[in-house]
Amino acid sequence: MTVVKWFYGIVCKVEETLATIGLLAMTALILLSAVSRFLGYPVNWAVDISLLIFAWIAFMGADVGIRQNRIINVDFLTSKFPLKYQKGLAVLWSVVIILFLAILVVYGTSLSLSNVKRQFQSIPLSYSYVTASLPVCSFFMIISMLIKLKKQVFDFSSTRKTGGLDAV
Repeated sequence: MTVVKWFYGIVCKVEETLATIGLLAMTALILLSAVSRFLGYPVNWAVDISLLIFAWIAFMGADVGIRQNRIINVDFLTSKFPLKYQKGLAVLWSVVIILFLAILVVYGTSLSLSNVKRQFQSIPLSYSYVTASLPVCSFFMIISMLIKLKKQVFDFSSTRKTGGLDAV
């Protein structure tokens, strides 16, 4: 089991690194596009590449947020419930989220396959590279949610103390 945890830890680090690099690249491309357009030499492909990067980093960021328990949580009402009910609600919501993400994987895959022939406006690249971000990152979010669900079921008190920051 330690090999699986080690591999998953590497995947998480790669995902965080790619999201960071993607954010920097997207910012640089948008700046390049704006400056070059101002100078009268527009770089139209920069906007399309930025759109591609944005789709991927948005969903990767969502997975990082789930893993680090940084997703918005309004618990002013549920925190007043007894611990048993808090645990039940946390498990219920995690299961609902996992089911929703599974639906995104299924329909996102269908969407990606239907966009294979569609291309960007200024570059000869299939738009399915953008839409593939939904099912791929949703799959990773399912893994993160399953880890979180396991902790909620077997050690709920630790998820309350640490906020689930140690998902790996």
